[in-house]
Amino acid sequence: MFKITDVEKLRDAYTLLAFIRDTTTAEQKSGMAAFIASIKKEIRAYNNRPAPDSRIIEERGIDGYIELVQLPNELDKANKVDAAEWFRENHYYEVYPTAYDCSGQRFTIWYKLHRRCGHWFAYHSVGFDV
Repeated sequence: MFKITDVEKLRDAYTLLAFIRDTTTAEQKSGMAAFIASIKKEIRAYNNRPAPDSRIIEERGIDGYIELVQLPNELDKANKVDAAEWFRENHYYEVYPTAYDCSGQRFTIWYKLHRRCGHWFAYHSVGFDV
């Protein structure tokens, strides 16, 4: 009914709840109880969603970004060669030639694997074709 997918829609949901709280009477609120409950449920679902496996640690605007990627737990016992192979197959962005100069596609500039707390992580520098 009211799907929250980003911060802007989350802000809209809070604004709508505040509007309903401030401008409606008790009788009107009782008629909208299911709608209000669904909005609150969506807010909780968005706020309690699982953390992503990567996070941007340095933003460079149109020049790209550097992200920290946690590799899956299944690779914790793997060696560096196997972890690098998994990273190249799943997170590495190749540049594909196009007829246009500025395609906007992402590509991997470099990556560096390291272990932290028994898990494999990768610093991944990504650029944009602009």
